[in-house]
Amino acid sequence: MINILWASMFGAAEDVAYDLDDKAKSKGFDTNVKELNDVTLEDLQSMKNVAIVTSTTGHGDMPTNGDEFLDMIKETETKLENIQYSVCALGDSSHTDFCGAGRKVDERMTELGAKAIVERQQCDGDDSGSEEWADKFLERITV
Repeated sequence: MINILWASMFGAAEDVAYDLDDKAKSKGFDTNVKELNDVTLEDLQSMKNVAIVTSTTGHGDMPTNGDEFLDMIKETETKLENIQYSVCALGDSSHTDFCGAGRKVDERMTELGAKAIVERQQCDGDDSGSEEWADKFLERITV
């Protein structure tokens, strides 16, 4: 099972998440797509393969449909060592905190013991690079 978790302000990150979903299903994977704020800590603890796609808003902030998730992982000390994951971060390099939301999630997941199996993809201004990221993620996960 691949858990595809997303937060999006204007739909681009959501589109990347659903493109990954389509690609994973075409390769025979079972998938579970959820908005980040719909994921509880208990849900997260039970996951093994996690792809997180998020845009960045404001000054490196999470979109509103992902801010509760970020707060949750910031506040917990629960270890997530069973998770192998990667983050695809969408942002705009003209802003000071480029891809800040994705960076914050990625760094905290690592601090909690989750294993990044693909380096964080940072997309500048659009979703360029997200397809290559998705392909690498699907190649490296173990189910």
